Amino acid sequence: MSAIGVGLVLAVAASVALNTGYLLQHQGSSGAPAITPLRPLATLRSLLASRVWVGGLVLGTLGWAMHVGALARAPLSLVQAFVAGGLALAVPIGRRLFHQVLSGGELLGIAVMALALAGLAAGISADGSGGEFDPLELGVFLGLLATLALLLALLPSGARRPQALGLAGGALYGAADVAIKALTGVGHRHGLGNALLSPWLAIALLATIGAFFCFQRGLQSGRALPVIALMTAATNALSILAGFVVFGDALGATPGLAVLHVVSLATVVAGAALLSGTQTLSGATGGRPAPASQPTTAA
Repeated sequence: MSAIGVGLVLAVAASVALNTGYLLQHQGSSGAPAITPLRPLATLRSLLASRVWVGGLVLGTLGWAMHVGALARAPLSLVQAFVAGGLALAVPIGRRLFHQVLSGGELLGIAVMALALAGLAAGISADGSGGEFDPLELGVFLGLLATLALLLALLPSGARRPQALGLAGGALYGAADVAIKALTGVGHRHGLGNALLSPWLAIALLATIGAFFCFQRGLQSGRALPVIALMTAATNALSILAGFVVFGDALGATPGLAVLHVVSLATVVAGAALLSGTQTLSGATGGRPAPASQPTTAA
């Protein structure tokens, strides 16, 4: 099997492990105090006290390791599109194993986003797999993602907050994936030592920490599958966009494929809007009332 083939197999396996891990973390955090970056040590202690949450963390870490392996072997945009298959896989896993219930509108929103993300993979060549990039372009792109995540994390309130936190976590996880892809390129061309000294390593770590708090609070205060779907869609769409804009992944051999990619990106946004609106109308928060001691507006 080619390196790209191995990368895509790893991407699918990573998707299954990550989404199952997220569902376990949702269950494990349900009885914990409100997750907040203002009390990071207390938050971590409360989460680590839950064996279910720790099991989800271990499974998610395994998925992340496989995802990094996929990024090192295949183009960023292609890897993210295959990881997007996890949106479709998360639904039966959540419904059968974790008894997650979705409305028709939520199922439609998830299906629309999964199909649109898969459409982004059509016609993408392997020419961009080397991870070459312009540092200024990459820095500007990462700065825009950080700004978007900050606005999503701070501005929305009320019923929309879990979705907004899921999207903020996705933007930051996307930034981390983009920085990791840059690291694999630096390591490939200049060796592991230069990669470890690269500023992209610190950016990847900071983005991952920020994403963790945003996404975990979204999981804790909202319904798991919609929040997971929004986080995954934001991560994948923004990472795929970075593949096109920053790393030079080819849009395709024909104008028709380029149009498909543009339409697919727009459809991801439409699916996310549909899913967010449906969840807001449902007014549900994970099937359980928030304890009085856990403020639902904490980040």
